[in-house]
Amino acid sequence: MALGYYYPNRPTLIPADPINPLEPKPDYLNSLETKNKYIAEYKWNGDNTLIYTDDLSFWNRDRKRLCYTPHPDVLKELKQFPKGCLLNAETMHRHTKTTKHLIIIHSVMAWKNKLLTGKTWGFARQLLEDLSWLPRTVGTQLDYVSHVLLAQDTPSGGIRNFWRMFQEACKCDDSIEGIILKDPTGLLQFSSTKLTDVSYMMKIRKPCKKYNF
Repeated sequence: MALGYYYPNRPTLIPADPINPLEPKPDYLNSLETKNKYIAEYKWNGDNTLIYTDDLSFWNRDRKRLCYTPHPDVLKELKQFPKGCLLNAETMHRHTKTTKHLIIIHSVMAWKNKLLTGKTWGFARQLLEDLSWLPRTVGTQLDYVSHVLLAQDTPSGGIRNFWRMFQEACKCDDSIEGIILKDPTGLLQFSSTKLTDVSYMMKIRKPCKKYNF
């Protein structure tokens, strides 16, 4: 952990539908897509995890070691990343009934000992996409040969792609919480003292009586 601890960026929530507060506003979600500035990913129901590639240690977003013992195959695949990287991922293990030892990478916070504060999310994403060995998730599928994957992104299409993704997420089991929108031009902001809420990421949760949307 030579880089020190840095809190990951935390997305905001999109507004609730005033008629049904357990649902998002479909018109608002569609308006975001027609701006053609966002990409969408499924929001996986894992532990938000920071992974240091120097010692392959796993940390949560509360500055504590994650209570998780990686499978040897997970460690083998993570060793393919360059040293000095700080990965932000979902560890799919504790919250899911059937999916175990699956790491879904959705961003990188430091690359080869350089913190990426001030770089765009798209820049960080491209670093991961350039790794030819790193496979991507496919839709809502969770059955893979690999244990470490890059989250698949869906670009804006202006044809309700995001709303369809959200509807697919609602049909899934406990492995998916919803979707998350990201602006590739948004600037990464990392702090060593607190979580940073950012506007370039927006989370759209599945309906749940535990919270208003």
